[in-house]
Amino acid sequence: MDLEISNTEKNISNSYFSEKLNNLLDLENKVFSIDRFESEFAVCENRETGEMINIEKILLPKDIKEGSIIKCKNGKFILDNEKTSKKQTEIKNMVNNLFKKNN
Repeated sequence: MDLEISNTEKNISNSYFSEKLNNLLDLENKVFSIDRFESEFAVCENRETGEMINIEKILLPKDIKEGSIIKCKNGKFILDNEKTSKKQTEIKNMVNNLFKKNN
């Protein structure tokens, strides 16, 4: 498994490093949507459970934005372009249908 956690600062404790590693392992193969950004974090919704979690921006792909769908694979977060596009189309269709009903 290729994990992108590095202990570059000597003052980071082993327990902190272990906690970060365990957190990433818990997220493996899970899918999230980016709800919003707050400071150094992306607030993400687990697409299966609806649970909201904060993920550090530095762990995420550079090209994500609100509404992007990401998944954790082999310890890395990757953008799922197909699911993101599908979700955007669904939302667009819902909005269009809403306006059609009101006319």
